[in-house]
Amino acid sequence: MTKRLVIVTLFTLFLLAETAPATIGADNIRYSESDTITTDTALYNLAEKLAELLSTVRDVIAINQVKINTCYEGGHYDFKGLTPAAVGTQVCNYFNLSTGIKMKQTSLLLRNPKNAPDDWERTALEMFEEPDYPKGFPYTEVSTIHGEEVYRFIKPVYISKACLRCHGERKSIREDILEYLETHYPHDMTTGYRVGDLRGGISITIPIAEQRLTQPGPP
Repeated sequence: MTKRLVIVTLFTLFLLAETAPATIGADNIRYSESDTITTDTALYNLAEKLAELLSTVRDVIAINQVKINTCYEGGHYDFKGLTPAAVGTQVCNYFNLSTGIKMKQTSLLLRNPKNAPDDWERTALEMFEEPDYPKGFPYTEVSTIHGEEVYRFIKPVYISKACLRCHGERKSIREDILEYLETHYPHDMTTGYRVGDLRGGISITIPIAEQRLTQPGPP
């Protein structure tokens, strides 16, 4: 068993207790009523949990912006740029280095050009924008990148009230935040959103072995 499949299997051991319905496009996949957990199900569950974990990290940073940016001495507000997206990018980078699993925040409208979608992600993001696409449903596919088979997962992300501090109408964004954005992201395309708008997606890419198991187990 390869090192990368071991990673998937180890995560799977923590996820077998609950299985979530997977989707490819907008279609539900029906699995056998037997107790066998397929690799596809395990990969879906892993990707979904990782996406939720990253979303949770982003939410925690978002709702604590006042604490993060308020100085202990004097109590004045000093925007530090430690936003949900900035923290999320660091989490993604460190996680990829330690596990080989790639997590990414991406969108069709960019603030940070480094988060630009690849062709697969762009296709999915365009699907999310279609009015008949079920809101919140991920898109998944097994594909090949540089000759390596990978499991790809992307889940849409929507604007919440906390997001408006940096992504709302420009006239409602603090002047110091606007100054920071203009300095660090001069080509920013991500203001003017409203609560509930599609912001982008969280993309997960998991390397998998050439031989896929029907029932994951310890190495």
